[in-house]
Amino acid sequence: MDIQPIIKIEHLSSGYNGKPVLKDISLDIYPNEIMAVLGTSGCGKTTLLKHLIGLLKPDKGTIKLFDKDIVNIDEVEFNNILKQVGVLFQNGALLNSISLGENIAIPLEQHTNLSPDLIEYLVRLKLKLVGLDHVYDYFPSELSGGMRKRAALARAIALDPKILFADEPGAGLDPVTASSLDTLLLSLKQQLGMTLIIVTHETASIKRIADRVTYLHDGKALFSGSLSEALKSDVSELRAFFHSSE
Repeated sequence: MDIQPIIKIEHLSSGYNGKPVLKDISLDIYPNEIMAVLGTSGCGKTTLLKHLIGLLKPDKGTIKLFDKDIVNIDEVEFNNILKQVGVLFQNGALLNSISLGENIAIPLEQHTNLSPDLIEYLVRLKLKLVGLDHVYDYFPSELSGGMRKRAALARAIALDPKILFADEPGAGLDPVTASSLDTLLLSLKQQLGMTLIIVTHETASIKRIADRVTYLHDGKALFSGSLSEALKSDVSELRAFFHSSE
Protein backbone atom coordinates (compact mmCIF):
# COMPACT_ATOMS: atom_id res chain seq x y z
CA MET A 1 0.00 0.00 0.00
CA ASP A 2 1.33 3.44 -0.91
CA ILE A 3 2.23 5.68 2.03
CA GLN A 4 0.20 8.87 1.93
CA PRO A 5 1.83 12.21 2.81
CA ILE A 6 1.09 13.61 6.26
CA ILE A 7 1.60 17.11 4.80
CA LYS A 8 0.76 18.00 1.21
CA ILE A 9 1.46 21.42 -0.27
CA GLU A 10 0.20 22.21 -3.77
CA HIS A 11 1.03 25.32 -5.81
CA LEU A 12 1.55 27.52 -2.75
CA SER A 13 2.26 31.18 -3.50
CA SER A 14 2.37 34.09 -1.08
CA GLY A 15 4.01 37.40 -0.41
CA TYR A 16 4.19 40.52 1.75
CA ASN A 17 2.89 43.91 0.62
CA GLY A 18 2.62 42.76 -2.98
CA LYS A 19 6.16 41.34 -3.07
CA PRO A 20 6.19 37.59 -3.85
CA VAL A 21 8.05 35.43 -1.31
CA LEU A 22 6.92 31.86 -2.09
CA LYS A 23 6.35 30.99 -5.74
CA ASP A 24 4.32 27.91 -6.71
CA ILE A 25 5.67 25.55 -4.04
CA SER A 26 4.49 21.92 -4.21
CA LEU A 27 5.82 19.47 -1.63
CA ASP A 28 4.90 16.16 0.03
CA ILE A 29 6.14 15.25 3.52
CA TYR A 30 5.68 11.68 4.74
CA PRO A 31 5.03 10.16 8.18
CA ASN A 32 7.99 9.51 10.48
CA GLU A 33 10.56 11.30 8.34
CA ILE A 34 12.77 14.30 8.98
CA MET A 35 12.40 16.85 6.21
CA ALA A 36 15.00 19.61 6.24
CA VAL A 37 13.90 22.82 4.54
CA LEU A 38 17.01 24.73 3.65
CA GLY A 39 18.33 27.66 1.73
CA THR A 40 20.14 30.93 2.18
CA SER A 41 18.75 33.81 4.25
CA GLY A 42 15.62 35.38 2.79
CA CYS A 43 14.72 32.43 0.56
CA GLY A 44 11.31 31.86 2.19
CA LYS A 45 12.05 29.06 4.70
CA THR A 46 10.45 30.67 7.74
CA THR A 47 7.56 32.01 5.66
CA LEU A 48 6.81 28.45 4.54
CA LEU A 49 6.87 27.29 8.16
CA LYS A 50 4.44 30.04 9.16
CA HIS A 51 2.03 28.84 6.48
CA LEU A 52 2.25 25.26 7.73
CA ILE A 53 1.25 26.24 11.27
CA GLY A 54 -1.48 28.61 10.11
CA LEU A 55 0.15 31.92 11.03
CA LEU A 56 -0.10 33.07 7.39
CA LYS A 57 -2.66 32.46 4.68
CA PRO A 58 -1.39 31.89 1.13
CA ASP A 59 -2.40 33.97 -1.85
CA LYS A 60 -2.82 30.78 -3.89
CA GLY A 61 -2.59 27.05 -3.35
CA THR A 62 -3.54 24.47 -0.73
CA ILE A 63 -1.91 23.05 2.39
CA LYS A 64 -3.15 19.76 3.81
CA LEU A 65 -2.21 18.38 7.23
CA PHE A 66 -3.58 14.91 7.97
CA ASP A 67 -5.49 15.22 4.67
CA LYS A 68 -7.35 18.32 5.94
CA ASP A 69 -7.09 21.56 3.95
CA ILE A 70 -5.97 24.06 6.61
CA VAL A 71 -6.36 27.02 4.24
CA ASN A 72 -10.14 26.51 3.99
CA ILE A 73 -11.13 25.12 7.38
CA ASP A 74 -13.18 26.39 10.31
CA GLU A 75 -11.43 27.50 13.48
CA VAL A 76 -12.65 24.62 15.65
CA GLU A 77 -11.36 21.96 13.27
CA PHE A 78 -8.10 23.83 12.76
CA ASN A 79 -7.52 24.00 16.53
CA ASN A 80 -8.08 20.24 16.73
CA ILE A 81 -5.39 19.77 14.07
CA LEU A 82 -3.02 22.06 15.97
CA LYS A 83 -3.28 19.77 19.00
CA GLN A 84 -1.42 17.19 16.90
CA VAL A 85 1.35 19.67 16.03
CA GLY A 86 4.30 20.88 18.09
CA VAL A 87 6.48 23.90 17.33
CA LEU A 88 10.05 24.50 18.51
CA PHE A 89 10.66 28.21 18.04
CA GLN A 90 14.11 29.56 17.21
CA ASN A 91 14.43 31.48 20.50
CA GLY A 92 12.67 28.82 22.59
CA ALA A 93 9.84 31.25 23.49
CA LEU A 94 9.84 30.17 27.15
CA LEU A 95 8.16 32.49 29.66
CA ASN A 96 10.86 33.80 32.00
CA SER A 97 8.48 34.62 34.86
CA ILE A 98 7.45 31.01 35.55
CA SER A 99 9.32 27.77 36.17
CA LEU A 100 10.20 25.19 33.57
CA GLY A 101 7.54 22.86 34.90
CA GLU A 102 4.91 25.59 34.60
CA ASN A 103 6.09 26.45 31.06
CA ILE A 104 5.77 22.87 29.85
CA ALA A 105 2.40 22.43 31.56
CA ILE A 106 0.81 25.23 29.51
CA PRO A 107 -0.30 23.10 26.50
CA LEU A 108 -1.65 20.40 28.82
CA GLU A 109 -3.60 22.94 30.88
CA GLN A 110 -5.01 24.64 27.77
CA HIS A 111 -5.95 21.57 25.75
CA THR A 112 -6.78 18.80 28.22
CA ASN A 113 -8.95 18.26 31.28
CA LEU A 114 -6.28 16.34 33.16
CA SER A 115 -5.82 16.75 36.90
CA PRO A 116 -2.93 18.87 38.19
CA ASP A 117 -1.20 15.76 39.55
CA LEU A 118 -1.37 13.99 36.19
CA ILE A 119 -0.18 17.11 34.37
CA GLU A 120 2.82 17.30 36.70
CA TYR A 121 3.57 13.62 36.05
CA LEU A 122 3.45 14.15 32.27
CA VAL A 123 5.60 17.29 32.47
CA ARG A 124 8.24 15.42 34.46
CA LEU A 125 8.07 12.59 31.91
CA LYS A 126 8.66 15.00 29.02
CA LEU A 127 11.55 16.64 30.86
CA LYS A 128 13.06 13.21 31.40
CA LEU A 129 12.77 12.48 27.67
CA VAL A 130 14.94 15.50 26.92
CA GLY A 131 17.38 14.84 29.76
CA LEU A 132 16.17 17.60 32.06
CA ASP A 133 14.27 15.75 34.78
CA HIS A 134 16.34 17.59 37.43
CA VAL A 135 15.28 21.15 36.46
CA TYR A 136 11.50 21.03 36.96
CA ASP A 137 11.57 23.97 39.41
CA TYR A 138 14.24 26.00 37.60
CA PHE A 139 13.50 29.23 35.75
CA PRO A 140 14.58 29.68 32.10
CA SER A 141 17.17 32.28 33.11
CA GLU A 142 18.95 29.63 35.20
CA LEU A 143 19.58 27.38 32.20
CA SER A 144 22.26 27.35 29.50
CA GLY A 145 21.28 27.95 25.87
CA GLY A 146 21.29 24.26 25.08
CA MET A 147 19.17 23.43 28.13
CA ARG A 148 16.64 26.11 27.19
CA LYS A 149 16.35 24.57 23.71
CA ARG A 150 15.72 21.14 25.24
CA ALA A 151 13.19 22.61 27.66
CA ALA A 152 11.38 24.29 24.76
CA LEU A 153 11.43 20.93 22.98
CA ALA A 154 9.82 19.29 26.02
CA ARG A 155 7.01 21.84 25.82
CA ALA A 156 6.65 21.31 22.06
CA ILE A 157 6.09 17.57 22.60
CA ALA A 158 3.86 17.95 25.68
CA LEU A 159 0.76 16.76 23.77
CA ASP A 160 2.59 13.93 21.95
CA PRO A 161 2.29 15.62 18.54
CA LYS A 162 2.43 13.64 15.32
CA ILE A 163 4.23 16.52 13.60
CA LEU A 164 7.01 18.70 15.04
CA PHE A 165 8.09 21.91 13.33
CA ALA A 166 11.47 23.33 14.33
CA ASP A 167 12.78 26.73 13.21
CA GLU A 168 16.60 26.80 13.24
CA PRO A 169 16.88 24.51 16.30
CA GLY A 170 20.69 24.78 16.38
CA ALA A 171 20.81 28.58 16.13
CA GLY A 172 23.07 30.12 18.75
CA LEU A 173 24.42 26.78 19.99
CA ASP A 174 28.04 25.68 19.95
CA PRO A 175 28.81 22.71 17.65
CA VAL A 176 28.89 20.12 20.46
CA THR A 177 25.56 21.26 21.93
CA ALA A 178 23.99 21.48 18.46
CA SER A 179 25.12 17.91 17.74
CA SER A 180 23.61 16.64 21.01
CA LEU A 181 20.32 18.38 20.16
CA ASP A 182 20.31 16.61 16.78
CA THR A 183 20.84 13.28 18.54
CA LEU A 184 17.89 14.09 20.81
CA LEU A 185 15.65 14.95 17.84
CA LEU A 186 16.53 11.63 16.18
CA SER A 187 15.77 9.78 19.41
CA LEU A 188 12.39 11.49 19.84
CA LYS A 189 11.50 10.72 16.23
CA GLN A 190 12.06 7.03 16.94
CA GLN A 191 10.45 6.95 20.39
CA LEU A 192 7.37 9.01 19.57
CA GLY A 193 7.00 8.21 15.86
CA MET A 194 6.97 11.88 14.93
CA THR A 195 7.37 13.58 11.59
CA LEU A 196 9.83 16.49 11.84
CA ILE A 197 10.05 19.50 9.54
CA ILE A 198 13.22 21.40 10.34
CA VAL A 199 13.98 24.80 8.86
CA THR A 200 17.74 25.27 8.90
CA HIS A 201 20.84 26.47 7.12
CA GLU A 202 23.20 24.35 9.26
CA THR A 203 24.75 21.86 6.84
CA ALA A 204 26.32 19.72 9.58
CA SER A 205 22.92 19.25 11.20
CA ILE A 206 21.27 18.46 7.87
CA LYS A 207 23.81 15.72 7.18
CA ARG A 208 23.27 14.23 10.65
CA ILE A 209 19.50 14.00 10.77
CA ALA A 210 17.70 14.67 7.47
CA ASP A 211 15.92 11.87 5.62
CA ARG A 212 14.89 14.22 2.84
CA VAL A 213 15.75 17.76 1.83
CA THR A 214 13.88 20.61 0.18
CA TYR A 215 16.01 23.48 -1.07
CA LEU A 216 14.39 26.90 -1.50
CA HIS A 217 15.95 29.61 -3.62
CA ASP A 218 14.30 32.94 -4.40
CA GLY A 219 10.97 31.56 -3.18
CA LYS A 220 11.02 28.47 -5.39
CA ALA A 221 11.64 24.82 -4.50
CA LEU A 222 14.65 24.06 -6.70
CA PHE A 223 15.12 20.58 -5.26
CA SER A 224 13.24 18.05 -3.14
CA GLY A 225 14.56 14.55 -2.56
CA SER A 226 16.59 12.29 -0.30
CA LEU A 227 19.66 13.55 1.53
CA SER A 228 21.92 11.34 -0.60
CA GLU A 229 20.35 12.75 -3.76
CA ALA A 230 20.80 16.28 -2.42
CA LEU A 231 24.49 15.73 -1.75
CA LYS A 232 24.97 14.49 -5.34
CA SER A 233 22.63 16.99 -6.98
CA ASP A 234 23.72 18.98 -10.01
CA VAL A 235 21.52 21.92 -8.98
CA SER A 236 24.22 24.59 -8.84
CA GLU A 237 22.67 26.57 -5.96
CA LEU A 238 22.24 23.45 -3.82
CA ARG A 239 25.76 22.28 -4.59
CA ALA A 240 27.13 25.68 -3.62
CA PHE A 241 25.07 25.62 -0.41
CA PHE A 242 26.69 22.38 0.79
CA HIS A 243 30.17 23.17 -0.47
CA SER A 244 30.24 26.63 1.13
CA SER A 245 30.55 25.05 4.58
CA GLU A 246 33.36 22.64 3.71
